This record gives sequence, C-alpha cells and structure tokens, in this order.
Amino acid sequence: MRNRCFPLALATFCTIFSAVAAAAPAARSYDIVIAGAGTGGISAALTAARRGAHVALIEETDWIGGQAAAAAVSTMDEGNDLTPPSGMYREFLDRMQAYYSARGKSVATCYWGENTHCFEPSAIRKILQQMIDEVNAGAYGKGRIDLILEDHIVRVLTSGDTVTGAVTAKGLTLSSKVLIDATEYGDILPLTPARFRSGRSVGDDHGKSCTQDITYAMVIRKYPNGVPPELQMKHEPPEYQKYLPRLRAQWQIDGSATTLILPVDFGNHNAYRGLPDSTNLEPYVSSQHNQITRTVLNWFNDYPTHTEIFDRAERMKILCEAKLKTLANLYYLQHALNHPDWSVANDEGYDTQWNREQNSCPNIPEEFKAIEHNFPAMPYIRESQRLIGEYTLTAGDVRRERQGGISVVGFSDSMAVGDYADDLHACDAPTDIEFDLEHLSDRAPGFRSGPFEVPLRSLIPEKVDGLLGAEKNISESRLANGATRLQPITMLTGEAAGTLAALAVEQGIQPRAVSADQVQVALLKAGSILARSPMPDLYLGVRPWQAAQFTVAHKWISIGEKGFQPAEPLNRGEAATLLDRAFALNGPPDDANAMYGKALYQKATYADVPLYSPISPSVEAWHASGSLPACKESPALFCPAAPITVGEFVDAVVALAARQTPARKLDAASLHRNIDDANDAPLTRISAALVLYSSID
Repeated sequence: MRNRCFPLALATFCTIFSAVAAAAPAARSYDIVIAGAGTGGISAALTAARRGAHVALIEETDWIGGQAAAAAVSTMDEGNDLTPPSGMYREFLDRMQAYYSARGKSVATCYWGENTHCFEPSAIRKILQQMIDEVNAGAYGKGRIDLILEDHIVRVLTSGDTVTGAVTAKGLTLSSKVLIDATEYGDILPLTPARFRSGRSVGDDHGKSCTQDITYAMVIRKYPNGVPPELQMKHEPPEYQKYLPRLRAQWQIDGSATTLILPVDFGNHNAYRGLPDSTNLEPYVSSQHNQITRTVLNWFNDYPTHTEIFDRAERMKILCEAKLKTLANLYYLQHALNHPDWSVANDEGYDTQWNREQNSCPNIPEEFKAIEHNFPAMPYIRESQRLIGEYTLTAGDVRRERQGGISVVGFSDSMAVGDYADDLHACDAPTDIEFDLEHLSDRAPGFRSGPFEVPLRSLIPEKVDGLLGAEKNISESRLANGATRLQPITMLTGEAAGTLAALAVEQGIQPRAVSADQVQVALLKAGSILARSPMPDLYLGVRPWQAAQFTVAHKWISIGEKGFQPAEPLNRGEAATLLDRAFALNGPPDDANAMYGKALYQKATYADVPLYSPISPSVEAWHASGSLPACKESPALFCPAAPITVGEFVDAVVALAARQTPARKLDAASLHRNIDDANDAPLTRISAALVLYSSID
C-alpha cells in the first residue's frame, strides 16, 4: 500500500492513511466500520464519533463527499420550504453558508431561484474534512474517525448471521461491532448474509434489468483569458454524432432564456446547476443567467444503465461510456453553441494521481485525457442495491396527494424527514416496478414535493445483526428511492444510522435491540426533524420543539395546517385520548374495531360518555387504571369538556408509567421541572407534550 497525500486534502488525510498503511499486516479493531464516505457515510461517521465511537470510514476513491462532492452534484436537491433544513444537514449548510459569506458570495446560484444552496465540490470537500478533523482533534471527546482512502471492502466477516468485520482490497482486516453500508452502489450488501434488492429483483440473480440513469457530471467554468489549450476540444469525441440530434433538441443558441420548455439557451442551462465561482471576484445569483461563470453539466447527459453496473467487472465500461456522453455535451457547447471560452474546470482538485490511473478510461482518446483528468472522481449514482429490512419504504408511504402536502403515511419510529418529489430518471415503465411492493399508480403524478417520514426499521436487516444500511441502500422500493436518493435526506438517514450504531455500541447490544425512542431523542437533541407535519410556530431545536416533534411523530397529538398551536388548551376528553395513545391503554390499535366502531366495553362508567362516544374506550381505560382525577362538577361524571390541570396530567403520567413498566419510576417533581406552567395551570398542548417527552427522556 502506498502512502499518498493529496493537494486539497488536509493533514488528516495523510496522517491517518499513513497510520493505516503502516498497520496493514495486523487486524484493527473498531466500534463501527462504514463503507463509503459519501453524504450518508460521512454523516454516520461524524454522528457516531461525536458520541465517542471509534470509526473506520473507508472510501474507494480519493475524494470524500460522495454524490455531493466526489460526483459534483453540489447543488442541493431540496423539496420545498415546508421542511426547513435540520440535523447534520442543517449544520453542513450553516458551515457552507459561512464559508461563502466570508468570501462575499451568494450560494443562491442554482435552480433559477433565490432560496437555494449551491456550492463548489472542492469547498464541500474542504468543509467535510474540517468536520472530521474537529472530531479527531478531540472537540467532541474521545471519538475518532480513521479515514481510509483508495480502498474498499472485498469480504465481510460473519459469525452465523452476525457481521463481525470486513477485509479490504489492500489487505486490511477490520473488526467491527456494527458495519454500515453507505456505498453509492450498495456494494457491501451482497457480501453479507442479508437479503437485498437489485433493480426489480431480490438478490444478485437479476439478469439485466434496468436501473435509474446515471450521470457523469462535469464542473465547467468560463475562462476569461481563454481556455488552456489542453482543455480545448478541437475534434469531435467518440460517439458525438450519436448524441448530436438529441442535443440539438435540448440546447440551442436561440433557445428559451426564461422557461424550461426545450430547447433552452446556454444561460438558462447554466442557471440550473450554477455554482459560486471562487475565481470570479463578481458575485451573482441564479437569476443572473449570463453572469454565471461556473456550473455543472448535469442535465442533458443522463446515461441509461442496468443492474450490470453492480458487477465490478462491468462497472468501469459503463462509466466510461457515460463519460463519452458528457464529453459530447462539452464539445457541443464549445462549438455548436459557440462558447469556446468555456471548458471543464481545472481547479476543483479532481486531477489527482488516482483519477489519472485508477479512473482513466481506455475509450477516451489521448487528446481528451487532460479533460478526463478533471472529471469528478465518480458519477452520480441514483439507484443502488437496497437492503431488505424490518420495513420496506414504498411509493405509497411517501405519496403526497397534493403539491406541498404531507405524505399519506407516517411512522412512530420516524428517524428522518425528506421532502423531495418521487423522481425517477428513466426505468419507470410498468414492467420496471417491483410488483410485490407497489404499482406505478402509487407514484403521484407531476413533480409533487412535501414532507415524508422514513422509519428506523428501514435501516435494520430482517435477520442479520451487526449490519445497517445508509445512503441509497436502505430498505425501500425503487419508486421510494426516487424521493430518498438526494443529498439532504441521505445525510439525515446517515445521521440516524450513525446514532443507532453508536447507541448499540454504548449499550453492548445489537442495533435492532436499541429502543427507537432512544434514537429519536438523540436525533431530536441534535436538531433533526422527525415529524412530517410542519411546526412553524415552534423554534427548531429547543426542548418544546423536541417534545412536539416526538409526540406528533408518535401520533399521540395531531396537528393541522396552523402548526402545533402550543398554547391551545386540552380538555379532559382530549387528555384521555392522548394518554390512551401514549400508553396504549387499550392495547395495539385494532383496525377492524376502528373501522366498524365496535365497542370495547360492556357498560359505560359515566353518563356523559356513552359507549358510542368516540372517546369512550380511552375514558374507560383511564378509569380502569385508577389514575383518573375526579371531575370537580360531580364524581359521577367524567366532564369531557372540562379543563384538566398540569398537575393532574403529571400525576396520571407517573401512575400510568409505573403501571405499564413497574421498574420505570417517574418523579412528578422532575417531570414538572421541564414545564413553565404552574401545577394548577390549565394543561396545554405543549405542556402535555413536554410531560410525555420528559417521561421518555
């Protein structure tokens, strides 16, 4: 193994890589091993290490950042304004915003809008490396991330159905308590005993079925003093004529400058994936099309592919063909669109020894090699192999019935909220769908964004222990993957995977044995949104917001379009329903009883709550628990519309918790310390949420 350092890398790249290289003959022991240093893998590594875990983060290329940096998809694909950035993704955005603000530049340079987040890949790489360095410098305690570049896992070690470690291509043996597959292709899953999906099939016996298109993106820039000779395309690249008719239909000198109706002109194209330009002293925003001097070719160069891309023996050939299509785009813009002052950006840092040697394509002629050396380290992979987990997320789960609406399904073990539309790039014919999971009609028409939840169970294999999914290979259908493959949500699901893995290590148990409540509390404290219902009337991150998020995600408290309405009072009837949901006083919900309104009790205890009342089961169960405070009007009545005090609710929660779990002893005084309201104050939605959340935390 060579000891190699890279021009844009910080000292940690060299130091850690050298240390691992020196220790190659011996096995190394880690709490968590993560394959893939993309958005999900880095987020998982940072989260776990900040909790004290010793993490090995393995990346096959010489770049970190995955689709956001190594693949140059550095314009963040967010859905809408209903779901503000949260968790690790919010921290990442804040750091990126500070980076560009210090340089007097806007990050609103893409997607034709003013509320966008667009960055140079080299800047993303730099900021993510700084975040890793902070961990290794002890800013968060004893946790550590050993970053291992230019290596990948070739064998997974197991004991029965438990993953215990991995062996890399360069001979490293890494023992682990938890192994996380955060690769762009789902490369680790086939090496484990876990079941997985590939294309529309289960397992790797998939024949040759299609997957979503890949895109070999390219960062391009305007050279005010002329394009360097080696970056000028003097001759047509191979296969240019094959792509020329389609390029003419998409991109013209006199194309549309203001609409997305094809063909578009050059400036309109550039505003799609426009980036800040650190070499340009003049700032600009996306609406200033013709002032943009750096952008990404990632629109007219999608390349169709199939499940053979998951076979390493076939992969490079496919990627090299995708590069040719992007070269055709570059030649077209230089010559047909008459922009000879534009070419591939030679200052992003992609021109490395690894890219020249390991990522060089034999089908690209020597005259274009200087351009190829500045291609990103990897293509944009939209669809990977996917874990079959305890729960498989489907298009029906993430379906939004209207633009900006919330998804039709939520999860009590929600661990992340996304908001992107269900967007498949090709491979979306009726015969391409996994018929055991969904139908094409489950995919909402149009481009509907809006909040949806992802369950924790989608990270956990059906039976195999010591293994978690992250990135695009969580347990989900092909259609659901169209909404969960973007940088914001992969960063958030990666954060959840890192949190779950770290908690499992801390407790000495398998990830599936960790309480979902524990994971959720940890994520909420890190400011990660878990409930798909927007809460604009609460400050993100503070404890009342955490409590509201927890209770809404668990479906204990329902909210509408007005938000959480924290000051709204709750009456005794509403409190009964809330406690029934929180403590399952009537056991798990019975869909048949709910559908047909079957009474759960033989006789009503209170005359003002007959058995046919919707709140009857909750009232009767609360009464049977012995924790129901008497109605002040008459002990013979329940008084559903009467107010209930904070103190009465706290006492009920303490009693019900002890009844549900005798070993769980809650103290009324400690619960009350988390609430601003006095003991005799009327119970409000937020005080009730705080009491219940505090009983969990």
